[in-house]
Amino acid sequence: MIRKLFPAVCLGVACSAAVAQPVVLDSTGSTAPAPTVAIPRTGCVTAECHPGVKDYPALHGPLRVNGCNGCHEVADDTTHTFRYRAERAEMCALCHVTDPDEAPFVHAPVASGECLSCHNPHGGQGIRLLRGTRYADACANCHEDVTGAHDVVHGPASVGACGACHEPHSSQHPRLLRAEGRELCLTCHIRTGLEIESRAVLHEPMQGDCLVCHNPHATENPAILNRPAEALCEECHQDIAEATHNASVQHAAVTTNRACLNCHTPHAGDHASLLREDVKELCFECHDQPVEMPDGTRLVNMKELIESGKSLHSAITERGCAECHDIHGGGHRRLLTNEYPSDLYYPFEETAYALCFSCHDGQMVTLEQTTNATGFRNGTENLHYVHVTRDKRGRSCRVCHDAHAANREKHIRDSVPFGPAGWELPINYEPLPGGGRCASGCHSPFEYNRDDPRTYPQSLPEEDWKGVNLIPGSRIDQKQDDGDNDR
Repeated sequence: MIRKLFPAVCLGVACSAAVAQPVVLDSTGSTAPAPTVAIPRTGCVTAECHPGVKDYPALHGPLRVNGCNGCHEVADDTTHTFRYRAERAEMCALCHVTDPDEAPFVHAPVASGECLSCHNPHGGQGIRLLRGTRYADACANCHEDVTGAHDVVHGPASVGACGACHEPHSSQHPRLLRAEGRELCLTCHIRTGLEIESRAVLHEPMQGDCLVCHNPHATENPAILNRPAEALCEECHQDIAEATHNASVQHAAVTTNRACLNCHTPHAGDHASLLREDVKELCFECHDQPVEMPDGTRLVNMKELIESGKSLHSAITERGCAECHDIHGGGHRRLLTNEYPSDLYYPFEETAYALCFSCHDGQMVTLEQTTNATGFRNGTENLHYVHVTRDKRGRSCRVCHDAHAANREKHIRDSVPFGPAGWELPINYEPLPGGGRCASGCHSPFEYNRDDPRTYPQSLPEEDWKGVNLIPGSRIDQKQDDGDNDR
């Protein structure tokens, strides 16, 4: 194959005198006539003949030492024509030993011997002599833009460093990747690798390919996620997705900001369900201050309440907030896992206390007489029954007990928020040997004793000493709102 290449440079005046023909500007920028005699190889690249051939930061080895004859040989001195020293597909192999057959995946230009599709034979911006100013410029000749106009771009892709992940010639892995699955990603993401090795709980996708969740090039989502975090998690966790979207009461931690990632770590962690912290501590990240609810009510600073309380509800100390609350969303007030009276006064039904009775024996409330179902009794008269088991104005558990923590045993309150303004109604409970005394705003002061039953005044109607009618202006069948503060 004979091809006319760039005209060679003459050496000085002798060459110019020997060639009497018009000056021609060719595609290489030459301003000298083509010589008709043999010239030294050192004369090819001058300001007159083949200027710019060496204008690269990195030069091909033969060109660096003016060895143009490493690739080109003279076909005819008089016409100044040259031919390649080998067929194009074999040219590079004269010096560069390649053996792509050892790998199952070979880059198409390599397989067809089209090295010059990617490489400039004279020079380039780096030692690989790739065409363009960066790696990706060579790739872009065949491959479409993988970053586009996306907001979030993978670091290597953002600077056109395709070679950080892909082998240019051949590979043992599909898509010419340098390694397979997560092993490739972990060559750069060392911190994530250490996290995987050291943590007790591993996210299942991390056992395989990071591309289950991440795009290797670019997306519109933080951390180059394939989809927004919530939608991505829901692809696998469909049961939680259904519970979240169908919940009549939704948890803001799930539906706002980083969604699932507000509470869960995406790769590996030391807590069950990949929670970022212990359940209680995680909840305290938000509930360390009063929280205004959409309905106008106000949750107290739960962290302060629990950490300052001397008597904690065992569900908190042993199992955490998730024992009573649906953390993703639910169908009960305050994300409770089951039914619990929403007001201080509530007509008694066992189903209304399903949450309490999931741990506590319901007989502590439903038995009118008992010797062991509860310690809150006057002799055998069950005072829980007296307070709670009523058709109309039963006192709910929350009247006397704080479901989270209090300063008295059995998490008995000092006071309870009462009325629309949330006035703190004093309980004034005092434990006594064998029983106790209560002097709340609900009824006159009374004592009870398990071993030495007290006799209550016979002059008062039963509904009075049981505190039915001692709230001025109230109706017996009216349910009183417990105010703006919810504990």
